[in-house]
Parts: sequence; structure tokens; C-alpha cells
Amino acid sequence: MFWRFVRKELLTHLLTMRLAVALIFTVLLAAMTALTGSIDFSRNYAAYRQEVREVEEELEQVTVYSQVRTRLVFPPQPLSILSRGVMQAFGRQYSVNVEGINIYAPALSSNYDSQFMKTLVQIDFTTVVGLLLSFLAVVLAFDGICGEREQGTLKQVLTNPMARGQVVLAKLMGGILTLSVPFAIGFGISLLIMLANPDVMLSGEDWVRLGGYFVLSCLFLGQVYALSLMVSTFARESDTALIVCLFAWLVSGVGYVNALPSLTRYGVETPPNQNYLDRRQTLWDAHNAEVRGWQQQNPPPGDRISFGLPRGGVLRYGRPEGYDWLVRLEGFQREKRLKLEEELYQARWAVWEPLARQAYEVDTWSILSPISTYQVLSQQLARTTIDDLFHLSKVGRDYRETLISYLRGKKAFASRRWFTDDPLDQEPLIPNSLALPEGVAIQETELWRERMAWVEEQDRRIAEGAGRHLDLSDLPRPGGEWQRSLGSSFELMTPGLVILLLGFGASVMATIARFLKYDPT
Repeated sequence: MFWRFVRKELLTHLLTMRLAVALIFTVLLAAMTALTGSIDFSRNYAAYRQEVREVEEELEQVTVYSQVRTRLVFPPQPLSILSRGVMQAFGRQYSVNVEGINIYAPALSSNYDSQFMKTLVQIDFTTVVGLLLSFLAVVLAFDGICGEREQGTLKQVLTNPMARGQVVLAKLMGGILTLSVPFAIGFGISLLIMLANPDVMLSGEDWVRLGGYFVLSCLFLGQVYALSLMVSTFARESDTALIVCLFAWLVSGVGYVNALPSLTRYGVETPPNQNYLDRRQTLWDAHNAEVRGWQQQNPPPGDRISFGLPRGGVLRYGRPEGYDWLVRLEGFQREKRLKLEEELYQARWAVWEPLARQAYEVDTWSILSPISTYQVLSQQLARTTIDDLFHLSKVGRDYRETLISYLRGKKAFASRRWFTDDPLDQEPLIPNSLALPEGVAIQETELWRERMAWVEEQDRRIAEGAGRHLDLSDLPRPGGEWQRSLGSSFELMTPGLVILLLGFGASVMATIARFLKYDPT
């Protein structure tokens, strides 16, 4: 009897015009959003591959250790085609060097991206499910009880040898099975479009995430259906139930989702950026004072020519005594500079952290609405949340520590190879054996013109050869922890999943409790 009643509910819904219209719109929107997301993914995946090649080429041209800086380039997430989130379909990059620490990983996008198109609202399949199919759930369930009472069929239903609780469960199961039809078709179309893209390569974990996405969507639609059915048991007239359900859907699906980013700003105090600027100036003044004190105790030898000429980011043709002084200066200030950069990062983060916390609060308080909860959980499965963005930044900062350890192991900070690629027997620009004229600027002398012609010839020979490039074959590469594991994602999703399950269970229990006392007349 129970399954026969489920079949009756399913057929009743399947034969309605509501479902046919919703199915058409779901198929069209699913195809459009998946196609748009797939195109964005391919374009930015091409930009990612180009960026990787450029990074490798840059490292091959490094001749001094101070040039050992790289960019960690992260590919776009395939599941962002379904749930764009903060990360969207873009790859990310994080610049790594010993001279500074970045706050977050900016987007890596194609040069052909239109800035005007970015001002438009971009929807994805998660939006289609969260708005269109949730609306369908409301339309199917709002008159599930009170509608049958008005039509006079509820008394006939209750004459069957079924408990009232079983009637509610049968209606609920029939409604969820009905909603799964347009969702499964739309999801299948989106998946086919995604798999048709040769740039999309899904791992085993990605398939597990897709399965979780399917279950999550069914749970969400089931909760919306259960809430609407609950309203139907408390209302005596279907018109009243429809008004209440539509109002709740508009508030939670449109009003709350759009108002939440603005509301979270009132709970987080944002310090002025001037705090960071003042702190930065103070730290730099203290650092520069230390360096000046050291220079007063260790005056540089001769004039600036002793340190060589800047040539493409390196110093060349300096005197040995000038290079030795620079090595001692670098040995004194490098560790202090590393400490300074960490303090500057902390000062900058003190201003940025409240801004990031505002975004985190949006995800936290999304649990008050089933629609916003579903959107956040979908983005967490797709690894496109702001938390995943800062996870990439943490990977970048950890790799910076690895890079610093590598340079320390090479004794790069206490080596002339930090700033010059001159061999030890390199002839300086102005050898000590050459007499310098007194009282005349050296740049105005014939000697200077002759030596600059010599410099150009030396630069040409260096450019034709490759002997000065550093061997970075042992440079550590980033590990495989650049994206969240499946377990970490589910741990992040736990609060939202608990709320969604509790909401679903509470709605079902309230519906059954109310229906047990419901008057069918």
C-alpha cells in the first residue's frame, strides 16, 4: 500500500504542466551554464599552461640567487564549471620570493577576458538548482495536504489502511523522486558537456565529489519540499499556503542571500588602512637605521663604481673589495630583512583579516537559509570558496619557507653569487691600475667612453653564452597539497550538513505531528 501511494504521488506530479515547464527551463539553463563554464575553464586552462611555461623559462635564465623567485601556478578547478563560487573557473598564482609575502593568490585569467563581461551576473548549475528547482519544490508541495482537503480527496486517502505518518512519508518520497527527474536530467547534461571538454580531466576524488554533489542536491530539494509540505499541514487553504511558501522562498532565496554580505559588515570592525601604512613606515625606518649604523661602522670602499654596474638585474664588473663589502652587508641585513617582511605581512594582515572575516561570516551565517546553505556546501565540494582561496595562499607561504631554507643551504645569502654572476677572475670596469682623473666626473672622460664600449662587448659575449646560468635542478618544487583533500572538504562541510539534515528531519517530524491532528473536513 505504501509504495502504491508513492507511485500515485509520483505519477500525479509527473503529469502536471508545472513539471513540464520546469523541466524545459532546467534543461536549457543547465546546458547554457555548463557550456559557459566549460568555455571559461578551457580559456583559463590555456592561460594556466602558458603561465607554467613562462615560469620554467624564467628559472632557466636565472644567473644569481637574488633572482630565484617563482610563481606557484594553480590550475582551475574542473568542478567550478558546476559551482563557480569565489574561485570561478580561473586558475590562481602566488608569487614567491624572499623579499615579500603576499596576502592571497590572485586570479590567473586569459588576456582575452572581457572586463565588461565580468560586471554581469554569472550563474552556474548550483544557482539553477538553488532557485529554479527549489521553486518547483515549493509549487509541488504547497497544496500537498490542504489542497487535497479542499478537493475532498483527503478523506478518501485516510480511509486506506495506512497510518497518517506513512501518508506523509509517501507524499514526501513521491515529491523527492519527482524533483530528482529534472535535476538528474539537468545534472547529466551538465556532466556530458563538462566531459566533452578535452581540457577537463577528472580524478577519482572528483568523481566522489560529483556523487556528493548529487546527494547534497537531492537532500536540499527534499528539505524545501518538506518545509512546503509542513506549511500545507498548518494551512487550511491552499492560497494561504502558497502565499506563505512563496514569501519564505523569496526571503531565503533572494532577500537573505543578497542581504547577507551587507549585514556581515556591521558585525566586523575594519581598521583603517592608514594603520598599516604607519606601521610599515615605522618598521622600515627602524630597519634602515640599523643598516645605516652598520655602514657607519663599516664604510664602503672607494666610490660606487667599486660595486659594478647594474646589468639586467645583476651587478657586473665590480672590484673585489666592493663585492666583499656587499657580501658582508648582505650577511648583516638578510636575516633582519626576512624578519622585517614577516612583520610587514602581520601588519598588512591585521588590516586585511577583518575584510576576509566578513567574507567568512557570509559562509557561517548562510546556515539560516536552506538555499544559501546549499550554495556554500556546493562550493565547498567544488573547492571554490574563499577558504580554498586562502588555502592556496597558505601553500604559497609554506613554499616560501622552503625556498628560504634552500637558499640558506646553498649559503646564497653570504655569497657574492647573491648579486653578481662575475667569475672570480672577471676584469673590473675600472681596474685599480687605471688612473682616475681628479676633479672631473668620470662619466665625462674618454676613459669612461672606452670602458663602456668594453662593457657592451662583454655583455654581448655573456648573452651568447650560457655558462653563467645557475643550476636549479635541485630547487624544490611545490608539493601536492595545493588543494583541499576530500576529508578536509567534508570536515569543512560538517556544520552545514548537520544543519541541513536537522532541518530536513525537523520538517518531516513537524509535518507528521501536525498531520496526526489534522481535520480532513
